[in-house]
Amino acid sequence: MIVFTCHQTFNSRIYVMDTDGQVLDWEQYDNYRFNDLEVVDGEVHVSEAFAPRTYIVDLQTWELDLVIDDWSLFYFYDLAWDGQYLYVTEWDMNRYLPDGTKDSSADFDYDVLGSCWDGQSLWTLNDDGLMRSWDLGDWPDIQQASPTVLSPPGDSCRGLWYDGECFWSAEALDGQTGMIYRFDEGGTVVEEWEAPAFTGWAACLYDGYPSPVSRSTWGAIKASGEDAR
Repeated sequence: MIVFTCHQTFNSRIYVMDTDGQVLDWEQYDNYRFNDLEVVDGEVHVSEAFAPRTYIVDLQTWELDLVIDDWSLFYFYDLAWDGQYLYVTEWDMNRYLPDGTKDSSADFDYDVLGSCWDGQSLWTLNDDGLMRSWDLGDWPDIQQASPTVLSPPGDSCRGLWYDGECFWSAEALDGQTGMIYRFDEGGTVVEEWEAPAFTGWAACLYDGYPSPVSRSTWGAIKASGEDAR
């Protein structure tokens, strides 16, 4: 299933879609500003910009399980997992153990709107709309892993996730729906879907079916003419 996060005004929504782009289920969270997504040991994690927190999202009950809660910082726009540490940026690069305990920080002078781990390097999508890879092997000394700089498919892409072969990102368009993109390391779009709501931020894949009533519920919503967005 495709998991997609977006926000409208002061509320956030998390959608679950099938791989054809059909919405199966969604939940709204008032006074949250959800951003980047990550999959850690089969569980979907989400970062929040209104507070320096990350959560595990239970896609069956829609409950949030707080993981990182670091009020020494101010906001989180990104989240990455390298198999050992969780990484978020907020002026510096910060890394945490899987239980949310802070490990350490490193100087990192970029505003990051999404990040992911490709197995060797940390990729960031910065506010200049470009993607760069970083070598964290000599932490806390961070060096650019390659001079190659990538451009995501959309000018307003936010969030970054890597599925083992391709990157994922979503367009954050205010007042209109954008696209969810899956693209390769050359920036070529492999697959794309129209986002189910505007101001999209991130998308990832989840291995499982989140809700036993999703398909019938969504069918009833469409039949009634209600705008699920």
